[in-house]
Amino acid sequence: MAAIDINRRSVRRGLRARIVLLTLAGTLGAIAILGWLSWSTVQALGKQVLEERKQLAISVAVHVDSAVNSDLALLERIAPASGAAGSQVAQAALREAYVRSRFLTRAFLLDPAGRVVQVEPSGGAAGLPTDLPAFQEAIKKGVPEISALSSVLGGPRRLFLLVPLRNAQSHVVGIVGGEIDPEGAAFRGLLNFMPLAAGETVDLIDQHGVVIASTAEQRLYTKSDHRNFLATLIEKRTPAVGTCHGCHQSGPVKRRVDEVMAFAPLPSRGSWGISIRQPKTQAFSNVAALRRKILIWGPALALLSLAFALGAASSITAPLAKLVGTAEQIAAGELETPIPDLGSDEVGHLGRALERMRVALQQSLDDVARGRDLLEIRIQERTAEIEKLYEELKQRDELRVRLLKKLIRAQEEERRRIARELHDETSQVIGALALSLDTAIATLPEGVSRDRLLDARALALRTLDGIHRLSFDLRPSVLDDLGLFRAIEWYAERDLKGRGIALRCESDEQGGRLAPEIETALFRAVQEAITNIVKHSHAETVLIQCATTPEEVTIEIEDDGQGFDPASISATASSGRGLGLAGIRERLEILGGHALIDSSPGQGTRVVLTVPRGGEDA
Repeated sequence: MAAIDINRRSVRRGLRARIVLLTLAGTLGAIAILGWLSWSTVQALGKQVLEERKQLAISVAVHVDSAVNSDLALLERIAPASGAAGSQVAQAALREAYVRSRFLTRAFLLDPAGRVVQVEPSGGAAGLPTDLPAFQEAIKKGVPEISALSSVLGGPRRLFLLVPLRNAQSHVVGIVGGEIDPEGAAFRGLLNFMPLAAGETVDLIDQHGVVIASTAEQRLYTKSDHRNFLATLIEKRTPAVGTCHGCHQSGPVKRRVDEVMAFAPLPSRGSWGISIRQPKTQAFSNVAALRRKILIWGPALALLSLAFALGAASSITAPLAKLVGTAEQIAAGELETPIPDLGSDEVGHLGRALERMRVALQQSLDDVARGRDLLEIRIQERTAEIEKLYEELKQRDELRVRLLKKLIRAQEEERRRIARELHDETSQVIGALALSLDTAIATLPEGVSRDRLLDARALALRTLDGIHRLSFDLRPSVLDDLGLFRAIEWYAERDLKGRGIALRCESDEQGGRLAPEIETALFRAVQEAITNIVKHSHAETVLIQCATTPEEVTIEIEDDGQGFDPASISATASSGRGLGLAGIRERLEILGGHALIDSSPGQGTRVVLTVPRGGEDA
């Protein structure tokens, strides 16, 4: 039961982990995509805020430029009427320009030397600075100019609009000008034509970076803390927007305030520009709020997704855990407990199918048990029959081995008898025949032909050699006299060296003589191997190694001949080929040994003969 509980928990954990991971992957993927889109939208919104600031600065610059140009246009329109300085026409034109202007506190005419010719309102010529650089530029270039913020002898600060006055020959003969008071209500209201957000200020800056009009009165006549940068923008006539990081005046004490600043030069009056400034926290308040919402709701949605995934996993794994427990019980052989109803969903269908399988399996197991009992009875009967047959086969095999041993022993005895008879009787008869022929040849008279007797004597000697060789092949006396290893060496030297095959014999004899049947079986096996070398191998070198240990005897015969495929010999044994090798194996297996034949075409042949040492012949 503990193993079942462990398996149930492991399955539930594995399935729950997969469900949670897949659900989280889907929901968190969607949340990540939405978060990325939202974050991208917030970033775009921030860029849009900066772009709107720049467009606002451009709109204010256009508005200010239009307002200033309207007064400058009045002066330009009265310039032809002022050709006769001091005339009533010039006085009336100057009066009309002063009255119709929006910002001018005085209108005046100057001669080329800078002396005041006429002023509106009358009697207000005092304090007009006629040595302004802008006055000299207007005289020199002959184009309208707007002066920088100027003051005379520490008096009030003023701005001047200067328009060259030309005669009929287009020569500059004077200046038509107007004075603007930066602190005047009309000029101050120039920047208040639209509502401003909290903390937002609009500054009108001249070419020296001095604030000449502002929605914040405390900034009037101050030098901008970015005057060098703004002067560059005025010179290039380029709008710009960005964030500023540094110390700015915010209240009575200076502190670090990050601001958003937009700047735009006046379109036609390139010497002035509009600067709109607002603290970054206020300018990007909506953006920051959206970011906070994203950072808050993103993790909240992720936690909600995790809770949903855990709930979904539990709703699936709980009934499955019951099914796993029941399946484990069925696997353990418990088929009596029915599977509970798990509802009408897919898991419930699976449970009902598993219940049907349990019932069918229980019935099948009962049938199998009955069949098993019948099968066991039949197996016992067949086993008894097989054991009886095996015992008979074993007895027959033992009988075959005994008969084969007797056959080999009888064969060897018959060979020994035939060899003895050939050696003792037949060879002696033929030897006597050869001596008789020698005597006959010696007693023939002179002049009688001896050829036929000589041929007969040679044939008798060859027959005698053949009988000696046959006698030794049947049963070499050296095997009985000197033992196995000397007999092998003698036989190999006789059959191999006589055919020009190089031979090397090595032996490591330990102990006394081996049992006669072992020596005979090994000698016949070596004899068969040497015969195969002579007949089939075409070898040039043969190595024979004999080694004995207290447990076994090993003889290895190796040649460098053409070799053969042992499988082909086994396959053709039924046709008579390979019977010699089969005989070698048969002889050694009777003694409990074995023969290993290792050969391949073109690689020579190696025959290893191994038999247990057994008893020794004293």
